[in-house]
Amino acid sequence: MTDLRFVDTTLRDGPQSLWSMEMRTNMMLPVAGILDDAGFDAIEIMASPDFKKCVRDLKEDPWERIRLVVKETPKTPLRFIRGRYNNAFQIESDELVDLWTERLAANGIRQMRVSDSSNTATGWEKQIKSVHKYGMEIEINLIYSLSPKHTDEYYAQKTREAAALKPDALCLKDPGALITPERVRTLVPIVLANAGGIPVEFHTHCLTGLGALCTFEAIRLGIRCVNTAIPPLAEGASNPSTFNVCDNARVIGMKPVIDEESLHRVEAHFMAIAQAEGRPVGQVASYDHSQYLHQVPGGMISNFRFHLSKLGMTESLQAVLEETAQVRADLGYPIMVTPYSQFVGTQAALNVVSGERYKVVSEEVIHYALGWWGEEERASMDPNVLDRILQTPRAQELKNTSPPNYSRQELRKRFGGPGVSDDDLLLRIVTDADSVSAMRNAPPGKRYDDLLGNSLAEVIGRLDKATSSHFVQIEKPGFRMTLERAGG
Repeated sequence: MTDLRFVDTTLRDGPQSLWSMEMRTNMMLPVAGILDDAGFDAIEIMASPDFKKCVRDLKEDPWERIRLVVKETPKTPLRFIRGRYNNAFQIESDELVDLWTERLAANGIRQMRVSDSSNTATGWEKQIKSVHKYGMEIEINLIYSLSPKHTDEYYAQKTREAAALKPDALCLKDPGALITPERVRTLVPIVLANAGGIPVEFHTHCLTGLGALCTFEAIRLGIRCVNTAIPPLAEGASNPSTFNVCDNARVIGMKPVIDEESLHRVEAHFMAIAQAEGRPVGQVASYDHSQYLHQVPGGMISNFRFHLSKLGMTESLQAVLEETAQVRADLGYPIMVTPYSQFVGTQAALNVVSGERYKVVSEEVIHYALGWWGEEERASMDPNVLDRILQTPRAQELKNTSPPNYSRQELRKRFGGPGVSDDDLLLRIVTDADSVSAMRNAPPGKRYDDLLGNSLAEVIGRLDKATSSHFVQIEKPGFRMTLERAGG
């Protein structure tokens, strides 16, 4: 039987897609060791946006999160996800990117999966040099998108360009759940044929209801490592269920090389948290053709709902999604991946909330229109929209400037101070000194150690799921009880 390997996304893409990144470190720690023992190739732990979320909203130290989970996962590499820059929504100097990479490695990250928001080789090359410099492995995302230019030849060429840089792995990544089984059948063979023997992972989401089927097709066509999540943090806007993918793989003679039985404890743990904290549970989605129009990635859907609810505008979600499709066209069809998906989505939300298109323009879209994110991106914009944005007072103010290019010394002078560590310096850069101080002074968070439980009913329930067990025997002085599986 051919082995099928897995990368776990339960702690990272799952909560980003379904819980608005509201997963706390103490929720992770009780099951980190189980994940470590299960046999995953890697465990995704964080992405760039988690730093700001941890400090400002959760009042947790993201560096401490990494260090604590590293202690519980000595056998399995922890993987960090980032785009062109670590502070994904702001242009960073090369020295700042290098400092982020250095500190991620120092705190225990062993793998990086990186994207360039336009699939450009020069962006990938900078990432590879920085990541390998600090002894980490690197995987390059080949980001899937729908547009007239994203053809078979485009992906063949991009795969060759990525492979020529000698990364440790490639990933055909579909963040917006845009790929279909038919497209998998044409695209996966192209990527594998042009990868030069470099391992290729497959990553998709389930928003359209096709995620599990697309993953199955990718496996059938030769993909040997897939990204999945454990329920209740699978399905819906998240990644396919680990259990479902394992079941389907076995049908075609594949051997999943993970301990599925132990992962039911992880499922029970997060289901208990979902029930206790009122968090949504990932559900198998019905087919949704609108996803191919607005192309909003999974993680943004839950964030839209969260922020619109704070404004009392939950009913406006569909309008925002429809406006997202129009804004993407206005900006020249950028790939809907961080940060461009957020640029497009935020501008769409501003258009809907303000009641007038481009009455309010985000700072990031102004930078985009000025060409700070690339001349190709600026030149692809609708000329009328480009002209309107460039006529705004803020664009006029910035038109003769360029992105800041601070050295480490300048960054420390600007954001640091006596006794400020490099780790805290970076936290100050993505938030501010007051937010870091408030995080440091926050009381300890709630603990979730006892949710796996050890009651007799729970133990029997877990053993019942272990198909290799034929009976359970309970014994104490003067008492013995044997429960035997029916037919066994």
